[in-house]
Amino acid sequence: MKSRLLPYCTLFLSLLTVGASLWVAQEVTGSLLGKVTVIQLERYGGVTFDHLRRLEIWRLVAAQLIHAKQLHMIYNVLSLLLLGMFIERHVGFARFFVLWLLPGAAGTLLSTLFVEPPWNVGTGASQAVMGIAAFGLLLMYRGVDPSRGLKAAIAFALIPALALDLAFAHYPKPGHLLGFLGGLALGGHYYQRQAAAT
Repeated sequence: MKSRLLPYCTLFLSLLTVGASLWVAQEVTGSLLGKVTVIQLERYGGVTFDHLRRLEIWRLVAAQLIHAKQLHMIYNVLSLLLLGMFIERHVGFARFFVLWLLPGAAGTLLSTLFVEPPWNVGTGASQAVMGIAAFGLLLMYRGVDPSRGLKAAIAFALIPALALDLAFAHYPKPGHLLGFLGGLALGGHYYQRQAAAT
């Protein structure tokens, strides 16, 4: 267990998300808090399957850093910070980065299949946050970190996101669901490896 490590990856991803999202908003709208359309975000890293067919792999990272609405970005970054403060200390920098990247990229791509072109551009960190929260649930379930702090971080990340999904789409968004399931899958793999190593 790496419980004394500082969450450097969490801090790096959080600062990078804030910086990238605010920079894009300033570039497009002239305001740090301006609302940017997903069509405009394509130029700055928004992703579709067509981009991947052209091997623009960098978009799998960039898409998760940029947001159409800056208040949404702030909520995602706060969720990432709260979750990462607990989870990264158990898994380390590299595993936490993978936990952010894979569920986030998969969920972001899946979300593009449910929107008509040209609005089918995947962006935002919500899918990654769902994956990290799912991993946190496994930490709680297995008794690795039953702290109130982790429970509060998971509730902060999941409850508003699910409530907004139900209010506007009337079901959990597929990208959020895939991000969550991806986090559970990575968590299961991590604990299998941990068990095999002991």
